[in-house]
Amino acid sequence: MTGHQFSAEELGILPVDETSPIPLYQQIRIELFGMIQSEKIKQADTLPAENDLAQAYQVSRQTIRQALGLLASENLVERTPGRGTTVCSGRNRLHFFLDQSFGQQIIELGLKPHSEVLRIKVITIDGMAPNSLLTKRGARALELIRLRYGDDFPIGVQYTTVITELCPDLHTHDFNNGSLYDILINHYKLPIARIDHAVSAIQSDEWHTNLLKVPDHGPLLHVKTTAYLENNEPIEASTSYYRADRYEFSIRKDY
Repeated sequence: MTGHQFSAEELGILPVDETSPIPLYQQIRIELFGMIQSEKIKQADTLPAENDLAQAYQVSRQTIRQALGLLASENLVERTPGRGTTVCSGRNRLHFFLDQSFGQQIIELGLKPHSEVLRIKVITIDGMAPNSLLTKRGARALELIRLRYGDDFPIGVQYTTVITELCPDLHTHDFNNGSLYDILINHYKLPIARIDHAVSAIQSDEWHTNLLKVPDHGPLLHVKTTAYLENNEPIEASTSYYRADRYEFSIRKDY
């Protein structure tokens, strides 16, 4: 299978943002990753030469090699001496993480997702934070509590804490209709690498009974998640309570 040899000009590559808190090689990796995911660059296509990429991004060749090395470690590209860097058959990893969002799973149940923000507050991580975020004591964060709906039915209550070192204006976004993971991945270009889940069954208390309109002590799904960046630093932790009669929790493994 023969692909196309791309130039930096064809891809519309611009210099990296030296003021961004995201490392230069990560900015490049994220942009090239997005081109592969969107199929702007397809399987068997060849990326511009390292020197051309370095000139277009205005970085060193070593920085380009770091970015390409990460893509190669994810089996998204293959680096061959004398041939350059070729795109492999991509794993739809971005789609996998977006599929973990409440909104996507509600859509797959045939319902329209939306939220009611009950609380949004900029905080500092302290000893009361979720256990998975305690290593970030002193960091700025966003506390977000949302009542989640499918059509007009309350489906769940979600308590979320997001570390905002790399997304300081996160609180300005619309969380009544927007997906948190979509905003982190697509707006801030943050490379989420892993999401851990813990799921259990509990009985509803008075607060959640009233919010979710379920019978007293009715069954709820209790879901805890933590999202990690590629450097293994946690960025988000959530605790959610879902109606067991209206919500199905699912995870895909095919990325």
